[in-house]
Amino acid sequence: MKFSDHFFTIIIGAVIFGGFMLIGQPAIAQDPAAQPPAAQPPADDTTEIKLGDLPRAPVPQAEEKKFTYNPQGTRDPFVSLLVGMDKDVRPPGIAGIKISEVNLIGIQVGLGKTAIITGPDNIAYNMRVGDTVFDGKLVEIEPNKIVFEKIIYDAFGREKEKKQIEKYLHRK
Repeated sequence: MKFSDHFFTIIIGAVIFGGFMLIGQPAIAQDPAAQPPAAQPPADDTTEIKLGDLPRAPVPQAEEKKFTYNPQGTRDPFVSLLVGMDKDVRPPGIAGIKISEVNLIGIQVGLGKTAIITGPDNIAYNMRVGDTVFDGKLVEIEPNKIVFEKIIYDAFGREKEKKQIEKYLHRK
């Protein structure tokens, strides 16, 4: 026999079995004592109810509360959260030089590679891999160039992306 023949046989058997189960259930008997009481006829149709005689619900007395704001111990919501991240104030020396202001003067090779740079103050500084400037970090020193990694932040001070900037010794 095919699967479809078995399938239909099982379905028909289930329907017949379910029918017997429903027929075999005893009817739900109602308790005669639990019947709802019969409606009583009105005692007197001449009874008249006036609105003034009905009991009234109590009216709650509203207390007048005035809201007062106590700013003690809270911050001003109109002051920027990025107050300490002022980009115009820069420290003196190499830590205050931006990558765009760096001029590569030379590369010294010896006990390690050292880049010789100048900034807007025309003072020469020595940098090694890992040293930082105001807006980036020196990541690589090659024979004819240095590579900085600049971290760009979004408006909330979170790191958005990293950008590699190359400064060449002698640009042709």
